[in-house]
Amino acid sequence: MPGRTRHRLTNVVSGLAGFGAAVALLASNAGPGPAGADPVADVPTGAVNPLPAGDGPDPDAYAVGIGPEWNVVNWGPGPRAAVPSAFAMDTVADGVTEQKVFVSSQANDDVAGADSITNMSVSLDSAVSFLTTTREAPVGAHNMLRLDDGSLISVEFIPEWTDATQTAVNLKVWRSEDQGETWEPTLAPFTPPPGKVLGPMNRGLRVHREPLLLPDGTIILPAYTRYQGEIASSIVLQSTDGGASWTQRGQIPATAPGTNEVGWSWTSDGRLVAALRTAETPPRLRVTFSDDSGATWTPAQPLLGPDGEQVQGIYPGLVLQPNGVLLLSTGRPDDRVYVSRDGTGRTWDEERLVLQRYPSETGNGRFDGSSGNTTVVNVDADRTVYIGDYCHVWGCKAYHEQYGVFAAYVHAVTPGTGKIDLETKLRTGTATVTGTFARPDRTFPEQRPEGAFDGSSRAHSAAVLQARRGAPSMTVELDQEYSLHRIGLMLGAGQPLDATVQLSADGVTWSAPVVTADGARDHAMRYTEFEPQRAQFVRVTGAAGVTTPVTELELYAAGVDTFENDPLYGIPRGFVDAKNTTVTDQELGGFDSGSSLRLFDKFLDDNAVASTVTPERDRQVTSFRFATNDFRGPFTFAVDGRSGDDAAQPWRFRLVPGTTAQPAQTLEVFDGSAWTALGRLSAPIAVNAWAPITVDTSTSAATVTIGGDTFSTTATAESATALAGLTVTTGDPIAYGMTFFVDDLSIR
Repeated sequence: MPGRTRHRLTNVVSGLAGFGAAVALLASNAGPGPAGADPVADVPTGAVNPLPAGDGPDPDAYAVGIGPEWNVVNWGPGPRAAVPSAFAMDTVADGVTEQKVFVSSQANDDVAGADSITNMSVSLDSAVSFLTTTREAPVGAHNMLRLDDGSLISVEFIPEWTDATQTAVNLKVWRSEDQGETWEPTLAPFTPPPGKVLGPMNRGLRVHREPLLLPDGTIILPAYTRYQGEIASSIVLQSTDGGASWTQRGQIPATAPGTNEVGWSWTSDGRLVAALRTAETPPRLRVTFSDDSGATWTPAQPLLGPDGEQVQGIYPGLVLQPNGVLLLSTGRPDDRVYVSRDGTGRTWDEERLVLQRYPSETGNGRFDGSSGNTTVVNVDADRTVYIGDYCHVWGCKAYHEQYGVFAAYVHAVTPGTGKIDLETKLRTGTATVTGTFARPDRTFPEQRPEGAFDGSSRAHSAAVLQARRGAPSMTVELDQEYSLHRIGLMLGAGQPLDATVQLSADGVTWSAPVVTADGARDHAMRYTEFEPQRAQFVRVTGAAGVTTPVTELELYAAGVDTFENDPLYGIPRGFVDAKNTTVTDQELGGFDSGSSLRLFDKFLDDNAVASTVTPERDRQVTSFRFATNDFRGPFTFAVDGRSGDDAAQPWRFRLVPGTTAQPAQTLEVFDGSAWTALGRLSAPIAVNAWAPITVDTSTSAATVTIGGDTFSTTATAESATALAGLTVTTGDPIAYGMTFFVDDLSIR
């Protein structure tokens, strides 16, 4: 048994330097624009516009976007950092749930007999920044787990032989009582099943990866080995004593050529799914399922991509987002993500390239850039951080031995717009939550009423309903009345639970349940759609006498674009003919929310523009929130329509910035030949402030209300027989330097 030496994460270096090597990325990495979108339209020769162009995703379909890339580790040439693994846990900072993310990378030679040499990078802000990296850290993140007492364990990839007979191994298990600041080593014996003898593999087996904690406290953890007389296979270890000792829980049936690396996850239908790397060249992936928490498994079958072919790759990583979308990361060649939209892993519906980097097409040169070792962690209900490396120890010479570990967002969303950002509204106080809750848990501060709205599906990040008498419940009071039509609900973390959800306009009279969960064993949210109901209050009620964790709750309003269920960095869902317009959560975020539509214009020869098309009507009332942080040119908003069978734009308005002497903006209307002033606002729209705008139009008259000011006109730009949508744009004519934001768009 090793001594009780405490190992602290010291020897800290920065991970923020810029990365100079060329990285070849698909154009789609600028955002989730459609295939064939032209990201460089109408820009000067030599300039490359990084923004997508074209149409946004279908509002009624699943959508995936790949976001920007940033650094986890990025040193100068020489120091090694490759083969990343990641682990995330919930924390609460300044009242906000954040993820503490550990990313380990390897510095050892890539040979079977080499001991691990590990770097550990840590983020305290959900993987946005990694301010510290420790060289020769005592632990790695690939087999890290948080237990129900709040402590962390980390199991080393390579065990050690128990004695000179080399027939039994001890797993090296590290423990931390202070959220990973310091670690203590222990040795934990692994006992194979009767008749199984560890075979020719150096030090018996490899522990790989992503331990899971079952509701009864059992730890399960994948590994791979080769028992004497058998082909290489993937197995499941288990510990019922907190990692002090281990036995084999299950063995995944193996056929030639055998399997090794395992990535696994819960599925949306309550099973375990595992992706396995095959022991062949080139390696491919196989898939298997377990209905009994890893004890028995279906025979592994080829894992088929969207093209119907078996996926080639290594080091599979699986993660079930809280919204029920299942993601698979793999590489070699290239770093890719696969999407199982229904979260079951039965089919993989979409493939997206995340990083492509290699120095040559010949021999092994195709794999001498990124090693293909990747990892994924959830940081929100619909947002995952994808982590990979730029090159491995055998493939970095073409890049002058400049290693690096990168991160990129994968934003996978379910169908539906109108998601209400409850987390932000509760933080700003415009919404409230009350109820009968369990006492706070000092070990898990993320257990709190707000835990049901924080985007985390981890077991302790929940609003825990508990009552001495009767049925426990919680009630959300929204900032206003909405037409609710879709609810996402997750209860607990795999244990059977009951609950109902009801709606109310006044908090007194309640509807019949619009959602009923009966014995639900949830690992992600389940979504229920119903006929729209006007409501300002939402009540979740658990079963009498039962402690009921509400892990996640989402509410959707009909008839409003909130941009909260859109892939970030891409064209908004349902918008068409867009240029230089994306969904963003930066700068202002949204109006009392996280995201908004952003029009960005730094082009002398092109506007930022986007249109949304709605059913034809005689009268159209359009309302939205508007903001700016750079008002150097006009903001134009136009009501679109039809004139018979032809497209028409009957109403075109523009808000022109004020002068120094007259700071308030002027509203103008286009009459088909010239712009005419309708009037000046009584007070200017301040920078970084949201203003309400309503446009009430028929085919012959229009009234525009901005804040407290109202303007009316009959000056149409074109004649129209019907109204059918909205176009927002910068300039008109061309101007330069504007950034405008639109949120909470409603057209009725």
